[in-house]
Amino acid sequence: MFMLHGRLAARTGHRDDLLAILSEVGAGDAMPGCRLYLVAVDPTDPDGVWVTEVWESEEAHRASLELDAVKAQIARATPVLDPAGFRRQQLDARAGIPG
Repeated sequence: MFMLHGRLAARTGHRDDLLAILSEVGAGDAMPGCRLYLVAVDPTDPDGVWVTEVWESEEAHRASLELDAVKAQIARATPVLDPAGFRRQQLDARAGIPG
């Protein structure tokens, strides 16, 4: 398993735009090898969007970045992102992995 968890930062006032873009692509057939793609917000953080991903492998994650839908999603998100506010963790999932 390969797991990523992190905070993407939107430019001030654009969190809902980023949230809508990130919510377009989900797990399953849309992204082969993806076991979980969860998009969440912290009500006390007006610019942050948290994403948790569980993949069958790091290779499956890398392959997802080559999908046309994912490339288009990244292109739409780029103008509203604030890279200075990003935080990312690569984690080793041990239990509770969705089937």
